[in-house]
This record gives sequence, C-alpha cells and structure tokens, in this order.
Amino acid sequence: MKKFTRKQMLTAGAVVLLGIGGITVGVVNHNNNVHAQQVAKTKAHEAKVKADKKAKSEQLAKEKEVAQQKQVATLLATATANPSDNSIKAVNDAIAKLTDQKEKAKDNELVKALNARLSLIKKAEAAVKDYQGHATDANKQKVAQEAINNLKDKNDQDVKSQLQKLFDESNKQAQEAAKSAQANQKASSTTGTNNNAKSTDTQTNDTPAVAESGTNNQDTSNVNSGNNTYVPNTPNTGGGSNTASNGNSGGSNSNSNNSSNNSGGNANSNSNSNNNNNGGGNVTPPATKYIAWVKDNTTGQMLFSQECSSWASASAAASSFMNSAAVTNLIFDGHDVHSGVNQA
Repeated sequence: MKKFTRKQMLTAGAVVLLGIGGITVGVVNHNNNVHAQQVAKTKAHEAKVKADKKAKSEQLAKEKEVAQQKQVATLLATATANPSDNSIKAVNDAIAKLTDQKEKAKDNELVKALNARLSLIKKAEAAVKDYQGHATDANKQKVAQEAINNLKDKNDQDVKSQLQKLFDESNKQAQEAAKSAQANQKASSTTGTNNNAKSTDTQTNDTPAVAESGTNNQDTSNVNSGNNTYVPNTPNTGGGSNTASNGNSGGSNSNSNNSSNNSGGNANSNSNSNNNNNGGGNVTPPATKYIAWVKDNTTGQMLFSQECSSWASASAAASSFMNSAAVTNLIFDGHDVHSGVNQA
C-alpha cells in the first residue's frame, strides 16, 4: 500500500474540510430561504385578513349609514305631515347619528322649515283659544284671524280648517249674544218707560147726586185710600147737619160720605166720587242672569256651567275654564270643545 506523505495528507484533509463546510453552508442557505418564504406568506396572509376586515367594516358602516338615512327620511315625512315637538325631536335624534356631513346639512335645513311651521301653528292655536275666552274683544278677534291666515303650507290645511271652524263658532256666539243683550236692554228701557207712564195715570169716577124733595138733604161721598178710618158724625147745632166720613188712606179710590142739612123740607142728595190713582214711581225690571258654559261636542258632555250676574263675569268664567289643563288636553287629543255665554 502506498504511503501518503505529510504534505499529501494535509492537502487531503483540507479538501475534506472544504467539502464538509460547503455542505453546511448549503444547508444553512436552504433553511434561510424556507424561513423567509414562510415569513412572507404569513405577512401576506395577515395583510389580506386586515384588508378583508377593513373592507367588511366599511361595508357595514355604509349599510348602517344607508339605513339611518332611510330612518331620517321616514321621520321627516311624519313630521312634515304633522309637525309637533315630539316628531321634530325624533328627526333631530336620527340626524345626529348620520356620518355623511352633506346629508346632515340638508336634513337640518328641512328641520328648520318644520320648526317655523310648528311655531305658526302654536301661535294660531293660542290666538284662537284666547279669542274663545274673549269673543267680544275685537282686537283678539283680529289677532286670531290673522294667525289662522298665516298657515299657508299645504300640509297645514287640516289644522287651519279646524281652527277656522272654532273661530267662526265663537264669532257667531259673540254676535248672537250681542244682539240678545241689545234686545234685552231695549226691552228693559221700554218697560221702565211704560211703568213711569202708568205711575202718573189717574182715573176718576163721579156719580151725580140724586135729590129728593123733603126736609132731609144728604150728600154721600166714599173715600177709599188705603187705611180704613171711620170718623163719626159730628152734630151741627146750627141746622142739624150730620157728616159721616169713611176714609181708606194710601189707596187710589176715595169715597167720602157726608150727611148734612136737616132744615124744614126733606131733600136727599147722594153723590159718589171714585178716584183711582195708580202710582208708586219707577218699576225695577227683574235682574238678568247669564250662564257661562263649556261643552265637549265630541262626547256631548257639558264640562262646565256657572250662573253669573253679568256678561263680563260669565265670559271670564268660561274663559278661565277653557284655559284649564283638562280642556287643553281634550283639545289636543282631537276633541271638539266649545264655550259660550247664554242669557238665563
């Protein structure tokens, strides 16, 4: 067997080491490449998951925004048909949840218009209610009619018609009450004049004397004047004359009975005087009473009734009750409530 020299052995060992080192480097490089690929795949997966999650979130937000806009539109339609504090508040709450600033600005402008309409409606309702309680006040009548005329939106025509109906009914009641008061005043004035005329009227009935020949001459007159008083005959020493008087003081009939003159012949003279005087001054007519009332025409129930001594106090009583919370709640619940004053 051939023996290797020392130099040859060293050379062979170096070659072996180089071979082993090359293999090791190759293995390390391969492992590094695999790891890099795995890291890249992981990052790509994570990026894809993140992108998918973002896209899904954006889609959900978009769908939520669309649903919220639909809710705003529905609430706006309700408030437009019948504006009220509650319906407008619901619209504002829904608009606050929108994220689209352009849509928010557009919807807020619509809400401003609703608030303006609601303000006019409230003003008209308050003016009509005030007029119902003071139907004879010309200034309140003018204010109420102008407030009704200001309701010009087509969606407010039903409210306008209802308020105009209430106004017309109160106006009619006020006109009828004024006519009735004028007629009563005229009748009272006429009655007082007639009574004054009667107090100065007098009536007198006279009965001619009847004379008989003879020695007895008698005059008879009956006086009827309220208190019955009998005055006895007093003898007349000069010619035997007697006087009898029967008086009724304070009345309108007077009868006096006088008997006198007995002197030789027999003469009988009888006279009857009847005076009627109807007097006593002015006659006060009976006091006029007024009935204040409030009625729910929807149910037919009389809610309030009170007797007063004057038109003003009756009108004030009806107005006070119409302003109560009970009547206000009935009106806003759709009840047809009216008030007025009638002469008792």
